[in-house]
Amino acid sequence: MFTGRPTARWSAAGWLLAATLWGSAGGAQPAPDAGAEHDPLGVGDSPEVPDDSPTTPETTAPAATPDAPLPTRPHAVTGVTRPVRARMFGRSDDRAEHERLAAALRARRRRAPGDPEQLELPGIPDAWFFRPRVGGRARVFVYLHARGADPRENCARFAPVVTPRGWLVCPQGPGMRGDGHRVWNNNAALAHSYTMTALDALFRRFPRRVRRNDNVVMGFSEGAFVAMQTGLMEPVVFPRWLIFAAHDGYVGMNSELYPAARRALRRVYLLTGAGDGIVERTRRAAALMRRERLGRVELRILPGAGHQLPPDFAPVVRRALAWVTAIR
Repeated sequence: MFTGRPTARWSAAGWLLAATLWGSAGGAQPAPDAGAEHDPLGVGDSPEVPDDSPTTPETTAPAATPDAPLPTRPHAVTGVTRPVRARMFGRSDDRAEHERLAAALRARRRRAPGDPEQLELPGIPDAWFFRPRVGGRARVFVYLHARGADPRENCARFAPVVTPRGWLVCPQGPGMRGDGHRVWNNNAALAHSYTMTALDALFRRFPRRVRRNDNVVMGFSEGAFVAMQTGLMEPVVFPRWLIFAAHDGYVGMNSELYPAARRALRRVYLLTGAGDGIVERTRRAAALMRRERLGRVELRILPGAGHQLPPDFAPVVRRALAWVTAIR
C-alpha cells in the first residue's frame, strides 16, 4: 500500500470552485461549422408548441404580389415548412354571423297574410305557390298567367278559391315587363318545361302531399294558349282544364297529340266574356274538342264581361272548379 502524505478534507469553498470549473469545461459547445445545415429548432423552441409569437421586422418588407405564395415557417416537430395562417374571427364572431344568417332566414320566411311562398327552380324563374287547406295527398292547380300580368298578384287572387281543394302553383314566364309583370313570348314548349319543373320541385319538397297525376291546369289569354298546349302534352298529369278566353287555334295546332289526349282527358271548362273579341273562337274550340272527343267539355259565356278574368271572380271560379274536379 502506497504511503504518503495524507489528503486533507476539502473545504466547502473548494467544492464550490471545483463544481464551477467542471461546469465550464463540460458545457462548452464547439462553434458551428460554416457549411453545416441550420437546425430548425432554435434555443428556447419547444417540440410540442411552436413559437407563434409575432416578430417585428427591422426593415419594411416589400408588398407581396397577388401570385406570391403565403409566408412559411418551419414546423417545430417535422421541420417541414407550412403556410402561416392567422385566425381572423373568434368564436364570438362565428356566433354573431350564425345569428345574423338565422335572422335573415326568418325574415325571408315571414310573409304577410295572403302572400304566396316562393318555389325555387334551378336555372329558370321561381314559381309562386300556396299550400292546400286540406290534408293528405292533394291535387295541384297550376295557373299560367296572361301576357304582361303579375304572376304573384294572380296567384294571391286565385288562392282563396283554390286552396280549399289543393295546391296552387303559379310559374312565371321568361319575359319581363317590369314591376313583376311577365310574358310567355308565345313559347308553349318553354311554358310546358317550366310547369313540369315546378311540379317536380313541389313533389320533391312535399313528396307525401302532392299528386303526380290527375291535376288541373288553368290559364288566361296567352296563359290559355300555353295551358292548352301543356294539357295536350301532359294529358295524364293534367286531365282537367279551366281555360279563360280559349281559342280553337290553341288546341287545333297539335292534332297529332289527340290520340293520347282522347284517352286521358276528363273535364274541360271554357269560360269567356260575351264582349270578348275572340268569343266566337272560344265557341269553335268547344265544338272542336267535343268533335274530337277530347274530354267532357263545358262552355260558359259571361254576359257583360270582356277579355278579362270574371268580374264576379270568386263565385264564378269556385263553381267552375267544382265542375272540373267532379269525379263523374
